[in-house]
Amino acid sequence: MTARSAFAASLVSLVAAASALTFAAPVSAAMPGPVAVATVSTADLDLSSAHGQALLKARLQRAAADVCGDASSADPAGKRWVKQCRADSMGKAWEQAQAQRATANRVAAR
Repeated sequence: MTARSAFAASLVSLVAAASALTFAAPVSAAMPGPVAVATVSTADLDLSSAHGQALLKARLQRAAADVCGDASSADPAGKRWVKQCRADSMGKAWEQAQAQRATANRVAAR
């Protein structure tokens, strides 16, 4: 993992709320600096179903693409950084989504 992708991974912060997931990543693939934030709503999803999980995964992937941006095809290093940013962002987002789901299940079981 490069220093830039490690930095991007550390910037990926998910805040589990009752009806949304939020994560952040640098705005550009050049050098981490300004941070783009995406909020992914989960209010309309049944996260206990496979369909709801699939919809959430698709939303998170779109949000990761939005916050990590794109790089020129003439910039191989930038392309690799964007790919790593998206993978790191998606991994952290999915981990937080599953933690939020587990918490909701524990609360519902009480």
